[in-house]
Amino acid sequence: MRTLSQHDLHRLLRSHRRLKVSLLVTLAVIIAGLVLLIVSDASFPIPLGGVIGVCIGLVLLIPQRRLLAELGLTNVEAKEIITAERERRTGLAAMPPADRARRESVRARIFTVAGTVLVVGFFVAAYYFFSKAGQTVEEDAPTDPWFATSVFGGFAALCVGPALLFQAAQHRSAAESWRARADQDT
Repeated sequence: MRTLSQHDLHRLLRSHRRLKVSLLVTLAVIIAGLVLLIVSDASFPIPLGGVIGVCIGLVLLIPQRRLLAELGLTNVEAKEIITAERERRTGLAAMPPADRARRESVRARIFTVAGTVLVVGFFVAAYYFFSKAGQTVEEDAPTDPWFATSVFGGFAALCVGPALLFQAAQHRSAAESWRARADQDT
Protein backbone atom coordinates (compact mmCIF):
# COMPACT_ATOMS: atom_id res chain seq x y z
CA MET A 1 0.00 0.00 0.00
CA ARG A 2 1.28 3.43 -0.91
CA THR A 3 1.86 6.08 1.69
CA LEU A 4 0.76 9.66 1.22
CA SER A 5 2.02 12.87 2.74
CA GLN A 6 -0.10 14.31 5.54
CA HIS A 7 -1.39 17.02 3.21
CA ASP A 8 -2.42 14.53 0.50
CA LEU A 9 -3.94 12.18 3.07
CA HIS A 10 -5.97 15.05 4.49
CA ARG A 11 -7.14 15.99 0.97
CA LEU A 12 -8.16 12.37 0.27
CA LEU A 13 -10.08 12.05 3.53
CA ARG A 14 -11.79 15.41 3.04
CA SER A 15 -12.77 14.48 -0.52
CA HIS A 16 -14.15 11.13 0.66
CA ARG A 17 -16.17 12.84 3.40
CA ARG A 18 -17.55 15.39 0.92
CA LEU A 19 -18.50 12.56 -1.44
CA LYS A 20 -20.47 10.80 1.29
CA VAL A 21 -22.21 14.03 2.36
CA SER A 22 -23.10 14.93 -1.22
CA LEU A 23 -24.50 11.42 -1.73
CA LEU A 24 -26.74 11.77 1.32
CA VAL A 25 -27.90 15.24 0.29
CA THR A 26 -28.60 14.05 -3.24
CA LEU A 27 -30.61 11.08 -1.99
CA ALA A 28 -32.64 13.39 0.26
CA VAL A 29 -33.34 15.73 -2.67
CA ILE A 30 -34.34 12.81 -4.92
CA ILE A 31 -36.69 11.40 -2.28
CA ALA A 32 -38.23 14.84 -1.71
CA GLY A 33 -38.65 15.25 -5.47
CA LEU A 34 -40.34 11.87 -5.75
CA VAL A 35 -42.68 12.74 -2.89
CA LEU A 36 -43.56 16.02 -4.62
CA LEU A 37 -44.20 14.19 -7.91
CA ILE A 38 -46.46 11.69 -6.15
CA VAL A 39 -48.34 14.35 -4.19
CA SER A 40 -48.86 16.54 -7.26
CA ASP A 41 -49.91 13.47 -9.28
CA ALA A 42 -47.47 14.41 -12.03
CA SER A 43 -46.31 11.87 -14.55
CA PHE A 44 -42.63 11.11 -14.92
CA PRO A 45 -41.12 8.89 -17.61
CA ILE A 46 -39.43 6.04 -15.74
CA PRO A 47 -36.52 5.44 -18.19
CA LEU A 48 -35.57 9.08 -17.77
CA GLY A 49 -35.11 8.47 -14.04
CA GLY A 50 -32.32 5.94 -14.68
CA VAL A 51 -30.50 8.32 -17.01
CA ILE A 52 -30.82 11.16 -14.51
CA GLY A 53 -29.50 8.88 -11.74
CA VAL A 54 -26.45 7.88 -13.78
CA CYS A 55 -25.74 11.53 -14.64
CA ILE A 56 -26.04 12.57 -10.98
CA GLY A 57 -23.66 9.76 -9.97
CA LEU A 58 -21.10 10.81 -12.56
CA VAL A 59 -21.30 14.46 -11.52
CA LEU A 60 -20.84 13.53 -7.85
CA LEU A 61 -17.75 11.47 -8.66
CA ILE A 62 -15.94 14.12 -10.73
CA PRO A 63 -14.05 15.78 -7.82
CA GLN A 64 -13.10 12.41 -6.30
CA ARG A 65 -11.84 11.03 -9.61
CA ARG A 66 -9.89 14.21 -10.30
CA LEU A 67 -8.15 13.98 -6.91
CA LEU A 68 -7.38 10.28 -7.37
CA ALA A 69 -5.88 11.00 -10.79
CA GLU A 70 -3.86 13.87 -9.33
CA LEU A 71 -2.53 11.63 -6.55
CA GLY A 72 -1.96 8.72 -8.94
CA LEU A 73 -4.22 6.37 -7.00
CA THR A 74 -6.75 3.78 -8.08
CA ASN A 75 -10.10 3.41 -6.32
CA VAL A 76 -8.87 0.26 -4.56
CA GLU A 77 -5.70 1.94 -3.31
CA ALA A 78 -7.68 4.94 -2.06
CA LYS A 79 -10.12 2.70 -0.18
CA GLU A 80 -7.22 0.81 1.43
CA ILE A 81 -5.56 4.06 2.48
CA ILE A 82 -8.82 5.45 3.91
CA THR A 83 -9.53 2.19 5.76
CA ALA A 84 -6.00 2.04 7.19
CA GLU A 85 -6.23 5.66 8.35
CA ARG A 86 -9.64 5.06 9.94
CA GLU A 87 -8.25 2.02 11.77
CA ARG A 88 -5.25 4.01 12.94
CA ARG A 89 -7.41 6.88 14.24
CA THR A 90 -9.82 4.60 16.10
CA GLY A 91 -7.04 2.52 17.64
CA LEU A 92 -8.18 -0.61 15.83
CA ALA A 93 -4.83 -0.96 14.09
CA ALA A 94 -3.09 -1.35 17.47
CA MET A 95 -5.35 -4.22 18.62
CA PRO A 96 -3.86 -7.71 18.76
CA PRO A 97 -5.03 -10.08 16.00
CA ALA A 98 -6.96 -12.33 18.44
CA ASP A 99 -8.99 -9.37 19.71
CA ARG A 100 -9.69 -8.21 16.17
CA ALA A 101 -10.84 -11.73 15.25
CA ARG A 102 -13.19 -11.76 18.23
CA ARG A 103 -14.51 -8.30 17.26
CA GLU A 104 -15.14 -9.37 13.67
CA SER A 105 -16.89 -12.55 14.86
CA VAL A 106 -19.27 -10.52 17.02
CA ARG A 107 -19.98 -8.20 14.11
CA ALA A 108 -20.63 -11.19 11.84
CA ARG A 109 -23.17 -12.58 14.32
CA ILE A 110 -24.93 -9.22 14.64
CA PHE A 111 -25.17 -8.78 10.87
CA THR A 112 -26.36 -12.38 10.46
CA VAL A 113 -29.15 -11.96 13.00
CA ALA A 114 -30.25 -8.60 11.59
CA GLY A 115 -30.16 -9.88 8.01
CA THR A 116 -32.07 -13.03 8.90
CA VAL A 117 -34.74 -11.03 10.72
CA LEU A 118 -35.15 -8.75 7.70
CA VAL A 119 -35.35 -11.65 5.26
CA VAL A 120 -38.02 -13.29 7.42
CA GLY A 121 -39.77 -9.91 7.58
CA PHE A 122 -39.67 -9.76 3.80
CA PHE A 123 -41.38 -13.15 3.53
CA VAL A 124 -44.06 -12.08 6.00
CA ALA A 125 -44.64 -8.83 4.11
CA ALA A 126 -44.70 -10.62 0.74
CA TYR A 127 -47.20 -13.18 2.05
CA TYR A 128 -49.48 -10.43 3.38
CA PHE A 129 -49.16 -8.37 0.20
CA PHE A 130 -49.89 -11.23 -2.18
CA SER A 131 -52.78 -12.49 -0.05
CA LYS A 132 -54.45 -9.05 -0.18
CA ALA A 133 -53.37 -7.86 -3.63
CA GLY A 134 -56.04 -9.63 -5.67
CA GLN A 135 -58.98 -8.99 -3.37
CA THR A 136 -61.76 -6.64 -4.34
CA VAL A 137 -62.27 -3.74 -1.94
CA GLU A 138 -65.45 -1.75 -1.46
CA GLU A 139 -65.23 1.77 -2.78
CA ASP A 140 -65.91 3.50 0.55
CA ALA A 141 -64.01 0.98 2.68
CA PRO A 142 -61.19 2.36 4.83
CA THR A 143 -57.73 1.78 3.47
CA ASP A 144 -55.66 -1.02 4.90
CA PRO A 145 -52.50 0.56 6.35
CA TRP A 146 -50.83 -2.85 6.65
CA PHE A 147 -51.07 -3.32 2.89
CA ALA A 148 -49.00 -0.19 2.22
CA THR A 149 -46.70 -1.11 5.08
CA SER A 150 -46.16 -4.55 3.58
CA VAL A 151 -45.22 -2.98 0.24
CA PHE A 152 -42.66 -0.52 1.57
CA GLY A 153 -41.46 -2.69 4.44
CA GLY A 154 -41.10 -5.70 2.16
CA PHE A 155 -39.17 -3.68 -0.40
CA ALA A 156 -36.86 -2.25 2.26
CA ALA A 157 -36.32 -5.72 3.75
CA LEU A 158 -35.62 -7.13 0.28
CA CYS A 159 -32.94 -4.48 -0.29
CA VAL A 160 -31.33 -4.39 3.15
CA GLY A 161 -31.62 -8.02 4.32
CA PRO A 162 -29.35 -9.63 1.69
CA ALA A 163 -26.90 -6.72 2.03
CA LEU A 164 -26.62 -7.39 5.76
CA LEU A 165 -26.08 -11.10 5.11
CA PHE A 166 -23.35 -10.21 2.63
CA GLN A 167 -21.73 -7.98 5.25
CA ALA A 168 -21.93 -10.86 7.73
CA ALA A 169 -20.04 -13.06 5.28
CA GLN A 170 -17.40 -10.34 4.85
CA HIS A 171 -16.95 -10.03 8.64
CA ARG A 172 -16.76 -13.83 9.01
CA SER A 173 -13.98 -14.04 6.43
CA ALA A 174 -12.17 -11.13 8.11
CA ALA A 175 -12.47 -12.91 11.47
CA GLU A 176 -11.01 -16.08 10.00
CA SER A 177 -8.09 -14.20 8.46
CA TRP A 178 -7.41 -12.44 11.79
CA ARG A 179 -7.59 -15.80 13.59
CA ALA A 180 -5.08 -17.23 11.12
CA ARG A 181 -2.78 -14.26 11.71
CA ALA A 182 -3.15 -14.70 15.49
CA ASP A 183 -2.26 -18.40 15.14
CA GLN A 184 0.84 -17.49 13.13
CA ASP A 185 1.96 -15.04 15.82
CA THR A 186 1.75 -17.69 18.55
